[in-house]
Formats: sequence, C-alpha cells, structure tokens
Amino acid sequence: MSIKSLFINCVIIIVLVLSCNKDDENFPLPSTQSKFSINISNNSIAPAQAEFINQSVNATDYLWKFGTGDSLYTTSKDTIIYTYENPGTYYASLTVTSSNPNLHYNNLYFEKKITINDKPVKRLFFTDRVENKVKYIIIDEQSAPVIEEFSSATLNKPYGMDIDTTNGKIYVTDYAEQLLNRFNWDGSGQEILMNQATENFNSPLGIIVIDNNIYWCEPGGIHKANIDGSEPELYIPVPGEYPQDLCYDHINQTIFFTNNLGLETGGVWKVNLNGSGLTKIIEDIWGGAIEVDPDNNRLYFYAGYEGMYLCDLNGENKTLFDSSNAGKWAWGMAIDKDSGKIYYPNRVDMTIMRANLDGSNVEVFIPSTANINPNAMAIDTYR
Repeated sequence: MSIKSLFINCVIIIVLVLSCNKDDENFPLPSTQSKFSINISNNSIAPAQAEFINQSVNATDYLWKFGTGDSLYTTSKDTIIYTYENPGTYYASLTVTSSNPNLHYNNLYFEKKITINDKPVKRLFFTDRVENKVKYIIIDEQSAPVIEEFSSATLNKPYGMDIDTTNGKIYVTDYAEQLLNRFNWDGSGQEILMNQATENFNSPLGIIVIDNNIYWCEPGGIHKANIDGSEPELYIPVPGEYPQDLCYDHINQTIFFTNNLGLETGGVWKVNLNGSGLTKIIEDIWGGAIEVDPDNNRLYFYAGYEGMYLCDLNGENKTLFDSSNAGKWAWGMAIDKDSGKIYYPNRVDMTIMRANLDGSNVEVFIPSTANINPNAMAIDTYR
C-alpha cells in the first residue's frame, strides 16, 4: 500500500471515530417518568379501596403517599392497594428515583386528586362532540358544577348513552364509527362490544339497558343483545323507518321511541317490551331525544324544528315547553326524579338546559362559556 493510500485510510478512520463519538455524545439518556392510574371500589363511597396502578417508566424506587398521612416505600413496580376509611378529598402522590436523576426532562413526582364520598353521588354524564369525550358533572352539590371527563374515550358521533346501575357500566353508541362502547362508571376499562363486523349491528343511535339486555335504534327497527354485546338481533322490526332515541316505561313495560322524518314518516312510537302493540302515538314530528316519567304519566321528546315537548303516555295533551331549542338538536335527555328536573342539551348554543318536570322554569344549567358540545346524556343515581 502506498503512503498516500495509507494516509487517506487513516483520515477516513479518524473521521468515522470522531463522528461516532459525536453521535454518542448527543444521544439522549432515557428519562424517568412518575405516573399512575387509579381504580376506586364501592363507587368512591367510604370505605373505598383504591387500586394504584404504577405506570412509571425507568424508575428504581417508589415512595407512595396517600394523602392521609400514610406512606409506602417499595423498590418494585407494583400495583398498590390502599383503603380510604373516611370521606374527604385526598391528594395521592408517587415520588420515584432515577439512575439519571439530574436530567431536566425527568418527571419524578406525580399527583392525583381523590374524592371519597360519604353517600352515593349523582352524576350527569354527557358526551362532547367536539372533544370526542365522555364528561360528567356531580349534580348533588350546591356550588357551581365542575365538569370532569373520562381519561380515555375514543368517540366520533356518540348519539346514545345509558347506564347499567346494577353493574356500574356506561354504554355509549358511536354512529360514525359503528361501535358500541362500554366503560366502568369512573371512565376506566373502555371496551368495544360491537363493531362494523358484528352481525345485526349497524349505525347505532339511542340505547337503553333493561335488566340483562341492551336495546338500541338502527335503521329498520329496534335491536337487542345481551348486556355483554353477545347475540345481537333485530328485535322489533319497523320496516322503512329510522328510530332515533328510545326510553323504557318500567311500570307498563313499554318502549317509546322517536322516528326520523324525511324518507321516513317521523313521529313518536310505542311498543310493548315483548314486541307486540307497535303504535304511532304522535304524528309528523322529526324525532330526537326522548325520556319518560311513568310515575307522573309524562313523556318528554324533542321535535327537530319545534323544540322540547311533554305529553301524556298515550300522546295526548302535548305541550311545547321550550321553543328556544327549536332547530338546535337535542339527542340526549335525562331525568333527575329527586330534584324534579329534566336535563337536555342544546348543541347549537353549546349549553345544557334544564327545566322542572312539569315544563316550567326553563333555564341554562351549563352555559356556553364552558366550551362544551353536549350530545348523548344520562344520569346515574346509584341509590
């Protein structure tokens, strides 16, 4: 090899070595992140057991503080169980250590607020069409309502929502994605029970839970499945029609539903739970949300370009009680019998409205300044 060739090779080797050293120097060290999620038993009513799921990354030691004065130190990334015996507001935290503690992009401390209640909590749940999330408000409190949200919710056009209070599950239909979602009452554990590939499931709208079954609206009728989404079927055929939302009268074992108006004939319909007695009780309305108060012989429904109505269970004595909602599309509705209120959304004004059960005292409950776009809606009393 010539001296010139040897010199060139040496230069190449030196450049490569320097380049490698430079890359090594600039390669970022892995960060350490403290994080956890929480599942709380007994609907957060004291005594409640909290499950702290450790989601930290690259940590070596863990110091848990539960906001009660109690703490726990561990060197393993375990899920921690802690019982809150008394109601109150607690700030649980996790402080971790790192093998590279001085990195500016470490997050060695994480904290979450926990509320433990002394009695069951009443929540108004609703979906937000802009942020594609499930949100809720505690409506037992006298102070101004605070909007909270599920940490996980992948939704697109959620038209239907109902709550299985026996098992603490929330069902949400997604019309655009053709999905049926199920959540735990606290927003954890999102599951997809049915999707586009599911037989007898397509373009779901309103949904209700009755005993161990779920019922939902689709073009052509009311569908039914087991509460886990298995064995879906077309239960009540309504050929050529497009049911929008539905509700259940537990006293008379009757399902009421609204119908689309366009290619379909519109109206408010009723049918016995066993599928018999299909009858249209109100003609020529473009149906939206519907809810029933059988104890007081009242049925509530939204007519697209007219507003909010109430009537008797047989469709008589129809009364328009909120014309301000005309053309502003309410797809969800929920009754709070304890306080004698009915809640419903205004999607155009981006508010949540409420009124007395007799239709009086219509008012804005959540104003537009809250920056929500409410759609599906349900109340969970857990009482």
